[in-house]
Amino acid sequence: MKNTLALVLALAVVSSPAYASRARLEALGEGKNGSYYINDSRNMFLNPASITKHKKKLLLELGNGAVVGANDRAGDNLAQGGFINTFGDFTYALYLNNTSDSALTAAATAAAPAPGSAIEFQVAGEGALNWGLGVLTGNTSNGADSSSYFGVRAGVEKDALAVFTSVGVSSKFVNDGVAPGSINQIKGKLRLDVGATYKVMNEMTAFGRFSTSTNEATVEAGATDVTAEVKSTNYGAGLGWDKEMTKSTHMFTRVEAAYAQTKQGDAVTAESFNVPVVLGAEAQALSWLAIRGSIGHSLIGRDITGRQSLGNLTTLAAGVGMTFGDVTVDGLVASSGSNGNVTGLGMGTGPAANQNFGFGDGMISRIAMTYNF
Repeated sequence: MKNTLALVLALAVVSSPAYASRARLEALGEGKNGSYYINDSRNMFLNPASITKHKKKLLLELGNGAVVGANDRAGDNLAQGGFINTFGDFTYALYLNNTSDSALTAAATAAAPAPGSAIEFQVAGEGALNWGLGVLTGNTSNGADSSSYFGVRAGVEKDALAVFTSVGVSSKFVNDGVAPGSINQIKGKLRLDVGATYKVMNEMTAFGRFSTSTNEATVEAGATDVTAEVKSTNYGAGLGWDKEMTKSTHMFTRVEAAYAQTKQGDAVTAESFNVPVVLGAEAQALSWLAIRGSIGHSLIGRDITGRQSLGNLTTLAAGVGMTFGDVTVDGLVASSGSNGNVTGLGMGTGPAANQNFGFGDGMISRIAMTYNF
């Protein structure tokens, strides 16, 4: 870490921030794959039309190339990267190894290997109507065990309105070595994610989202396997404020109402709702140094199935961004709390990494670099 910081500080030159990393979004209490109201290049994983706002960037996220848990959360750094460039009147992007959380969760549930060789290509155009299209795929094969998925994205933007969708066309996760009574295969029928944002005014954005997925889960049961259909749905709606307090300070606020349900056959196996509020700030402390942090808290959270309140849904995060000429290095300095494993209920990416707030060997749990070329 000392050598890394010494190299970083040796490059210091004044420039403007790049706004493009998982570390930045997580420090501000958002999900690692984009925000409905904060401008960041990772919004490409929500709406491919957004790459027209982030041209000519090289994006790198440090990591070990593998994920320990079901989700690529703050403690499971999945190495990835890509670039956004232009060709004539078009903007295009190529990104490697950004595996979706739904695919990682399905692989973990089936005890299958996490999908690798992930690749995504996007192209977008500008005009009276901005548009974007993308395709994404990933696969891993390890003998009889395998994981694979294929999907598409599309999005349009016109004036204050943006509408976008991601469609999981096919997916399959297989592990033939599990014990009887355990899931050894998950086959996805269809996954649909739809979202929309509308700028009510310069500082306020209203947003809504809906997702649904249907999977066939096969349980190893000796001579005859048992297959059950599992369907998940998720809704969310809210408001986000991006307020410029001074020329060097922005305040961020998000209030959301979210609902999630999982059914196996006709039986509801999980149902919950949450109303979180997230407060964040980002300040340009020095010409080359930005500092940011957030707190997220569940105002109302209920596990309907268990007839009890959700777990401790308060999260804290802090991060820094250091800009040296055309290069920006972002880091998630600290995170603590728990999202209670309620992915999709508005708590952003659950912090699960550095609990020491900047002290010890794990001083920075995410490191990202963006180069503006």
